[in-house]
Order: sequence, then structure tokens, then C-alpha cells
Amino acid sequence: MMIFDKNRGYFLQEIIDICYKNNLIIVDCLKDENIISIEECNNRELGDCIFEFNRIRGDLFKLIYVDKINLEIFRKK
Repeated sequence: MMIFDKNRGYFLQEIIDICYKNNLIIVDCLKDENIISIEECNNRELGDCIFEFNRIRGDLFKLIYVDKINLEIFRKK
């Protein structure tokens, strides 16, 4: 099961809700790189990047990167 689907756009609130349900953290890089990264919550510290989203426009984002190794590690926990 994938947490996010590459073939659809996500509004920021959807990403926030999915991350909350899956114990993930959003790292905001919108000012510098126009992306947001999703990382594992590791006792309130950042873990490894699992997903990256590119802003399409406004609050609409598209999944551009999945680290499959870190995703598998995350799923096993």
C-alpha cells in the first residue's frame, strides 16, 4: 500500500491529514525550492526523507519523489 499516489494532485490540507495519520512530518522548503518533503517522525526529530512534493500552484502539490528503501523501513516499524 502506498501512502501517496504519484498520479494525482494533493491539496496541502490533504497532505497534512495523511501525514498526521501516518506519524510523518512535513518539512517546508517552499521558499527556497518550491517543494515540501515528508519525513518520518522519530521522537520529535526528523528522520530520512520518504516523499517529496512539488508545488503545482497555490496549495496544490504533486508527488515527485519516493525513497522506496526508506518507505520499506518505515513500513516495517
